[in-house]
Amino acid sequence: MKWHFGHKLALIMTLLVLLASSVLGYTLVYRQFAMMQTQFTDTGNALSSQLGAASVELVFTEDQLSLVSLVNSLNDQPSVIAASVVNKDGNVLAEAGTALPSVNADQAFQNQGMIEASDNVVWFFSPIVFRGVSGGAAWVGLDRSAMVAGQNSIIRSGIIVVSLLVLSITLIAIRLGQSLGKPVRDLIEGTRAIESGHYGFRIRGQHQGEFSDLTQSFNHMSQELEQKQRIERLFSRFVSDPVAARYMAQDNVELAREGKRVDASILFVDLVGYTSFSEGRHPEEIAEVLNLYFTEFANKCHEFHGNVDKYIGDCAMLVFGCPQSDPEHRYHAMECALQIRDRITAINQERSARQEPCLDIRIGVSGGTVLAGLLGSHERMQYTVIGEAANLASRLCDLADLGQVVTDETFYALLHKRHPLQVLSTEKRSIKGFQSAVEVLTINTWAAKTAFKEQPDSDIRAADVPVTRESEA
Repeated sequence: MKWHFGHKLALIMTLLVLLASSVLGYTLVYRQFAMMQTQFTDTGNALSSQLGAASVELVFTEDQLSLVSLVNSLNDQPSVIAASVVNKDGNVLAEAGTALPSVNADQAFQNQGMIEASDNVVWFFSPIVFRGVSGGAAWVGLDRSAMVAGQNSIIRSGIIVVSLLVLSITLIAIRLGQSLGKPVRDLIEGTRAIESGHYGFRIRGQHQGEFSDLTQSFNHMSQELEQKQRIERLFSRFVSDPVAARYMAQDNVELAREGKRVDASILFVDLVGYTSFSEGRHPEEIAEVLNLYFTEFANKCHEFHGNVDKYIGDCAMLVFGCPQSDPEHRYHAMECALQIRDRITAINQERSARQEPCLDIRIGVSGGTVLAGLLGSHERMQYTVIGEAANLASRLCDLADLGQVVTDETFYALLHKRHPLQVLSTEKRSIKGFQSAVEVLTINTWAAKTAFKEQPDSDIRAADVPVTRESEA
């Protein structure tokens, strides 16, 4: 059985009461026993002294008849079971009740004392002395069974009182433990629920005193945590999870428009034929198809540690390498692009077989140093990246044909050193916003790294490019 707080409290209180009762009871009983023993001894000594004093003249005058009368009168007292007068020669001059025990009585002629015999009988003796001469001794036997019975009665009463006290305190402790244990158990259950992420948990029980305030505080805390979780989830629907986590962790800090230079890769994927597709269709149908494709883009982006920067009409902008650092952001961006191309191709084949509308894609990938951070106005800000690499990725996406993945020479060269690629074609293109012509490469897939082991870096690109031409965009 599991010991709860109430059980432990009841046990501790019971043990404390039992210990206190035992110590106090032992002290009182010990004192009571000592008082009864002292009273018993004083009574015996007093009776033996009185008998000795009354027998002085009778012993020295050898008035045996009077001694017998004196002994009989003393023996009639309730606690006295025997009385005797003995001369100095050890002869019994008078006795009543139980006979004297066979003991060495020489000490009785000199000093007062007592001897414990069997059957709860205690003999008290006192010398009979006249002018310094001992004439014998007076003996009085007392029955101590009454004293023992009284002591036993005290013990029984003490045990009954302590038992009743312990029982009552135990019941009170159990009841108190239950009243205190329930809110404690509720709080434990609540903290475990919060720890497991179940912020909707509420303590429903009615508690009194401080526990009522504690319960209200706990419910308020869980409500605030639930609201914060709801905000985080809602926030994560508008920005990527890493961005949301970064700024949600900045409690009590006003978000500022900022920017930080980072090395990142940018991927633009555009839905081709969107305008003709949307013509004459209901907005709900258009939104359903857009969400289908955008979901695939986002899934692949997150699979390769990227972030969905934004959706621009029928185009998606994906960023790799920020806000979380990623030394392999170029590889992840290219792998994401190739898998998006293959995934959309497979989806379109399935949709065509079901005679459902399809949209083709084109992808542009580039990378380099960009400014990443919160940009916008005081009323509305957005985490994004800006820079030449982002502009180039967007332009490359515009230059790509249906189903193509294109990149620039610089991005290709930096990636190809560690992860060789197969290139379908390359051409120099004049791109709006760029003074020099940019060599645009159409990527096929990854190449086996062993095929490029012995080639110098300067010859790698030439070995991969089957077609070379120049044109003007």
